[in-house]
Order: sequence, then structure tokens, then C-alpha cells
Amino acid sequence: MKRITKQNFIFYVFTLYLIIIIGAQFFVSTNNALEVHLSNSLELPSLSHWLGTDDYGRDLLSRVIVGARYTLVISLITLIITVIIGVPLGLIAGYKKGIVDTIIMRVIDIGLSIPEFILMIAFASFFKPSIWNLVIAITIIKWMTYTRLTRSVVSSEMMKPYIQMAKLFNVPTRTIIWKHFIPQVTPSIIVLMTVDFGKIILYISSLSFLGLGAQPPSPEWGAMLNAGRDYISTYPLLLIVPATLITLTILLFNLAGDALRDKLLKRKCDVGD
Repeated sequence: MKRITKQNFIFYVFTLYLIIIIGAQFFVSTNNALEVHLSNSLELPSLSHWLGTDDYGRDLLSRVIVGARYTLVISLITLIITVIIGVPLGLIAGYKKGIVDTIIMRVIDIGLSIPEFILMIAFASFFKPSIWNLVIAITIIKWMTYTRLTRSVVSSEMMKPYIQMAKLFNVPTRTIIWKHFIPQVTPSIIVLMTVDFGKIILYISSLSFLGLGAQPPSPEWGAMLNAGRDYISTYPLLLIVPATLITLTILLFNLAGDALRDKLLKRKCDVGD
């Protein structure tokens, strides 16, 4: 019987969690999460409301399920935009060197010398509070990490003989990038994206909790935490439910990222051997 490794177990749990979250979307509509029934406010969990209701009588289970669309989809969009900006800049900096590399790396050094979350709060404060302005604020900061990682990998590959030979024989830059650099960069970027997905969820939820992101009646998880803090002593479920989902989601993405990194490193070592 084949033994289940720690990495595979994490992947199974992670996949099951995503299937549950995505599958639940087909059974709950946005109207279920936004319909107000003041006569049913702050009801305890029951057969009709499995997690109870909030202060407006809205079903709490429906709100956290619909909230996953906001939190997870917006996090994914933010991550994709970040990679689209960061990776090409890293390729340019690592390949071109010179003044281009110097300018890009000095900007990154300045940006990364300040804690990410502090900068995100500062940028988000310049805009009108909304979920899309959070995407802009987070992207402004997060691209630097991907640029630095990509540039590091490309700079390392540039010193290898096969790249030197390709340049000697005037192989087009586009061919070198797509056939040699991109395959080398992709595994590291995928691992970083998996871990960063959890971080971005935390940033979006935290900034929404501070009132800089999603606004009521949005069921985004951070906004739900903000709305429920007034009931922390009288009806703590309004805080416990979204906080648990945020924590669980971040934990699973971090574990999946670590497992993926270990798996890729093991495969690289096996190939090297």
C-alpha cells in the first residue's frame, strides 16, 4: 500500500477545502447574503440558519460563503496583476543590467525597507475606501517581491555557459527569455504565489477591517469582522465565523506553499543526482 506523505496529505486537505468553498457558491446567491430581516436579527444557530443571523437578520452562513467570492477572487486578481507587473520587470532587470537594473533595484530596496502593511495602509488612505482601491494599494507594494526574485534567478542563469553560447550565436532575446528564463523562474514564482495568496487575503481582510477596503453591506470577510466587533461580548459568532475562515484559509495556503516548495526542491535534487 502506497504511503501518503506529509506533502500529499496537505495537498489533499487543501484541494478538499477549495472544492468545498467553490462548490458552496453554486448553492448560495448574493441575494441570500444581502436580504435584510430585522425580525430575525442575532438569531442563534438553528436548522433554518446553520450559523445564525447577523444584526440585520441576514443568514451568516450565506454571507461567509458569498464573502469567499469577494475575498478569494479579489485576492487572486491582485496576485495575477502583481505577477504580470513584477515578473517582466525582473526579467528586464536581470537580463539588461546596467542603468535599468540599477533604477529598478534601488526602487525595490527603498520599498522593501519599509514594512509592507504600513505602506499599504498609507497608499489605501489616499484613495476612497473600496475593495478595488485595495487592489491598487497592494499591487503597488507586492510587485517588488516578484521582481527581486525573478531578477535573482535570471542573474544566476546569465552566468551559465548555455546562456553565454546563446548570446554568442545571436539567439533572439525573446527566445532566450521564453525557452530558458521562464522555465527556470516559474517554479519559484508558483511557490511564492501560493504563500502570497494567504498574505494577500490577510492584507485585504485587515484593511477592510480598518475601514479602508470593502464597505457594508459587502460580505467580504474583513468587512464582516469590522461589522461584528460591536457584538464581541453579546454575540461573538459575528466575529468568530469570519475570523475562523480567514485563519483557516491563510494556514492552508501557507502549508500548501511550504509543501510545494519542499516537493520542487526534492525534485530538483533528484534531477541533480
